Amino acid sequence: MRRDPRYLRRKQMHLSKIRKTVCASLVALAALAGPAAAEFPEKPIKLVVPFGQGGATDQMARLIAPLMEKELGQPIVLINQPGAGGAVGLANLAHARPDGYTIGVGSDSTLAARPLMSKSGYTAESFATIARVVEIPSGVAVRSDSPYKSLGDLVAAMKTKDLTWSSSGIGSGPHLAMAVFLAQNGLKATYVNSNSGQEAMVKLLSGEVAFLSAGGSNFPPMLEDGKGDIRVLGLAAEKRWTYLPDVPTYKEQGFDYLRSQWFGLVAPAGTPDEAVAKMSAAVKGAVENPEFEKRLGTFYFNAAYQDPKTMRGQIEKEAAELKPVLEQAGLVQN
Repeated sequence: MRRDPRYLRRKQMHLSKIRKTVCASLVALAALAGPAAAEFPEKPIKLVVPFGQGGATDQMARLIAPLMEKELGQPIVLINQPGAGGAVGLANLAHARPDGYTIGVGSDSTLAARPLMSKSGYTAESFATIARVVEIPSGVAVRSDSPYKSLGDLVAAMKTKDLTWSSSGIGSGPHLAMAVFLAQNGLKATYVNSNSGQEAMVKLLSGEVAFLSAGGSNFPPMLEDGKGDIRVLGLAAEKRWTYLPDVPTYKEQGFDYLRSQWFGLVAPAGTPDEAVAKMSAAVKGAVENPEFEKRLGTFYFNAAYQDPKTMRGQIEKEAAELKPVLEQAGLVQN
């Protein structure tokens, strides 16, 4: 049976239209899906620093940002948003668009402890972990003319006197380190708040407070050949620190207490995995860069890279360990 030529022409035209439509759809999908993931980042990235300029958190951000720029091929713009021991900046970050173009600096205190201590406006699950970058030991210092020559002297004085102390802010790593130490040893001292490590150091040097709790990186710049305006009484490290080899650990002085502070990068939860992976790789590349190792000595940091999964595990582990201690110290808000 012969087909009507007009019928065959109409059928061929119909099939041709279908082919053109399918091809156009495939081209459109390729344009949308293919380059998007491959081209990240296409514009500058904002890096939220939840503390003021000059402290350890800010120093770490300024240390890693230039090297990440080289890895990613885009500028990284630092935005300092201090307040509430880092909670203000991270709460703002938690509500930022999860597109990879707004990230922030998180730490042991702001990610593992702060959500337990108050209504901070976020939890650890509010963020996608990118990478841990560096760590430093916590320590305690007094003025060089202080009567306290050792950590033992300071502890003995707190048992009979109402001493004052400061740190980089309530809920910050240094504040938490000393608060937990005091609670574990049945000690009390009056806390005088500061908004940054620099401000706390000024209060120590002016005599407004008797002692200072700070990350180890704050101490070497104040000393020359082990002498200066401050005396570092101890570091809560497993062994003596490379940058302050003459300072004894807490353990050496009879106090079984370890506490390091670490800093890393996070993004709002929901940030695409591709963006997180690319930024984590950029951090790893920066940490392995000899230039980074050279700069570490300038800022007195220890490299401590962790990938997103390992960093997440670190946060969960520390939160579980800190909760009962914080509850005992009366620092957990129900």
